[in-house]
Amino acid sequence: MAAGREEGMKELLYGWIRDIAFYTLLMEVVLHVLPEQGQRKYLQFFMGIVLIILVISPALSAAGLDRKLDETYVRQTYDQELQEFWQRQQEIEEGYERRLEERVEEAADELEALEEDQDGTGSGQETEESENDMEIPEIRIELGEPEET
Repeated sequence: MAAGREEGMKELLYGWIRDIAFYTLLMEVVLHVLPEQGQRKYLQFFMGIVLIILVISPALSAAGLDRKLDETYVRQTYDQELQEFWQRQQEIEEGYERRLEERVEEAADELEALEEDQDGTGSGQETEESENDMEIPEIRIELGEPEET
């Protein structure tokens, strides 16, 4: 049983050293390909942070901190996305309220204009004439037997 555990530790250590070597090689290739010297210091800083995380990752895993870091990252990302969602929703609601108020004002203006037209502020005679032209003839409906006259 101890031999199996020793093999697992060797494989873990081998994988860790392989990852660090591969990352270091990748860092050097990217730095040599980068054309601008001004960006080099920022890239070296970022790559250095990633290398530090690679080096201490086994210690973090052993202490169980890797799960806590993952949970913290997920929680912070969720909180940020939730806050952005609420902000977008509030902006949409405010835009909807503005459009609704504009439509209500337009409808009120149209209603006032119609009322002014009907009150006779310029077309009172035309309204009376059009009412006379539109008389409905009297219709008489009888149910049952017809009455004799």
